[in-house]
Amino acid sequence: MSTPDPKRRRLAERPRAGTCEFADRIARCAIHAHQSALRSANVDKALVPLRTVLAAFVLHDELRDELTCVALGVGTKTSGRMRNDDGKRLCDCHAEVMARRGFKRFVLEDAAHAAAGGLDGKMFEVNEEKTVKQRNGVSLHLYVSSAPCGNACVRRWAKGKRPRRREELGTSKTPSESHEKLSRSAVDSGQVGLCVKVIKTSKDEVVDAHLARMIEKGELAVGTAPACGLSDESLTCSDKLCVWNIVGYQGALGRAYVRDPVYVKSITVGRKFSEPHLARAMCCRAHGFRSACGVFETTHPALMETAVVFDNVPMDVDEGAVFENPFALVWYTGNDDISEVLNGKTGTFLDEANDSTPSTSRAALFKRFKELRGDASGEPFSPKEYAKMKREADPRYNEAKTSLFKHPRMFEPRRGCVGWHEKRHLRWSGYKRIESIE
Repeated sequence: MSTPDPKRRRLAERPRAGTCEFADRIARCAIHAHQSALRSANVDKALVPLRTVLAAFVLHDELRDELTCVALGVGTKTSGRMRNDDGKRLCDCHAEVMARRGFKRFVLEDAAHAAAGGLDGKMFEVNEEKTVKQRNGVSLHLYVSSAPCGNACVRRWAKGKRPRRREELGTSKTPSESHEKLSRSAVDSGQVGLCVKVIKTSKDEVVDAHLARMIEKGELAVGTAPACGLSDESLTCSDKLCVWNIVGYQGALGRAYVRDPVYVKSITVGRKFSEPHLARAMCCRAHGFRSACGVFETTHPALMETAVVFDNVPMDVDEGAVFENPFALVWYTGNDDISEVLNGKTGTFLDEANDSTPSTSRAALFKRFKELRGDASGEPFSPKEYAKMKREADPRYNEAKTSLFKHPRMFEPRRGCVGWHEKRHLRWSGYKRIESIE
């Protein structure tokens, strides 16, 4: 009886040059924080997936040349925008979204601390006008272990090139060159359009034939679909990051404290880095946008590749990377360091016996914001009250997002797709992002 041929194995992450030492420092800081977060959460090693994605927000104190991770997320699953009236469940547990939710919580704690006592936080300080601003000499950087899902993974409409090592940047500088102007030559094929995450029951689920044709032509990333304005859709991480590079990463509630939008200075990526495709996805497709109030505008962060490996476990050549494990993790620092292990498919704690509310859920953010503002009204969470709270924190933030999605050129949908700005369903919060036909 013949023995089966041994499985062919390869490195999960092929060796790469990386842009510069600073990108590698950011990656090492994020990965070290991830390892510490797993230890602090007392996670059983058997639960931690071999394949996953890590995203992290890292502060750089430019005077001391010190890096500090303030929030991170791990995960690859989403349950979509299912009805969630109590606000206790996370609808999207992709790493970038988890990290940003942790970062929003960090912003609230750090900015409120600075505003209340006049003492500088890790990121924020109070100026002479008694308003909270980002500390001088402190910049924010984003690390993602793999290219964000969606547009950044579509290898069309630009020619990728192998990054070269830029030793001249030293250990603390980012590239300063402007991004090349995007040629909007394939708008009808979805070049700049918004996409949503497809929820699959298993890796073997058959892809819809219409989507399969788009994927085969290289016009759509695997695991995504063109946005159709349905209320249960969740935008891809590429699209969300593009929006945050315009309205800031602090969130609506953070605008109640922070004077200026909080932007990242750089985005560092591990696997699947391709600078022209990443630039299109992260910012250049929305180049030139500026809100009516003049506060929010498209920013173009430096884009860097890191040579530092996050996943060093070999994989099956034929099977490739498989992301089946629902494990998700969010960690952030504040008065205390908080680590929470969640089930990415349900948006609740992985430990089913734990029926408490995740601290980065809408309900928890609603409660914490009221505490920080000294609101003792006892008003319970509801989607409508939460939406009202966000609008009142800074009406201009909501107006900027409204005009961004409504703008005829920013996220032009592919031919035959209505796009996000034509959403026809009322949100469960009781208001529409923009006016449209019911």
